[in-house]
Amino acid sequence: MKQAQSKQKIIDKMTEAGLTEKPETEKYIKFHFPECGKLPPPVLAINDVSFAYSGKKEDMLYRNLELSVDLDSRIALIGPNGAGKTTLLKIMLGDLAPTEGELRRHTHLRIGKYDQHSTDQLEMDLTPLEFMAKSFPEVKGEIEQWRSNVGRFGVTGDMQMAPIRHMSDGQKSRLVFAYLAQCKPHILFLDEPTNHLDMESIDSLAGARPVLPTASLALPLGSPGASRAPWAMPLRER
Repeated sequence: MKQAQSKQKIIDKMTEAGLTEKPETEKYIKFHFPECGKLPPPVLAINDVSFAYSGKKEDMLYRNLELSVDLDSRIALIGPNGAGKTTLLKIMLGDLAPTEGELRRHTHLRIGKYDQHSTDQLEMDLTPLEFMAKSFPEVKGEIEQWRSNVGRFGVTGDMQMAPIRHMSDGQKSRLVFAYLAQCKPHILFLDEPTNHLDMESIDSLAGARPVLPTASLALPLGSPGASRAPWAMPLRER
């Protein structure tokens, strides 16, 4: 204890003398998602759905699933590897068709998805501002509008005018969320979203989810207590 106190006094004196850099204060990022517009519930419904990649009943990943999603839904899919969590997301997205049962989606439903491959859609030679302007040509606005939009997601300063390839994985992920927010999805699918996010972005996303104007359906990765949450939907191996 005395040795630790002595070392701390030395560090304090060095800091006062300007011999060591003062630690930077952590920047707080607050993700902002605009209103997506109202749709009558349910916006997405899974009715008595069963699925097998082979189409055979003996290979069913799950049977007789029932799930209804509204704009105020907050759902987490919990289960071990191989239980079919990502497969269920693909069914809800329309990438896979149920083997049995029915999937109903509102005709005006917009779905956004974030996963570990989402940053692949970014054009690395463009700057964040150029990427947003190119992605949404119908939005007529000054460059300051795009500065503000990406800035809400922690893409600020010189980073906005530098090629995307120079950004870290966490910064690229923030830009993807800025893109998703501009799409104004009614449902936001999050497939293991913490894989490439930095701690500031993880905290901001966690803080944003309870007040998102959209429904959110997540596949959490290592989330303590997630399986005990009132909105958890467990999927188990056959």
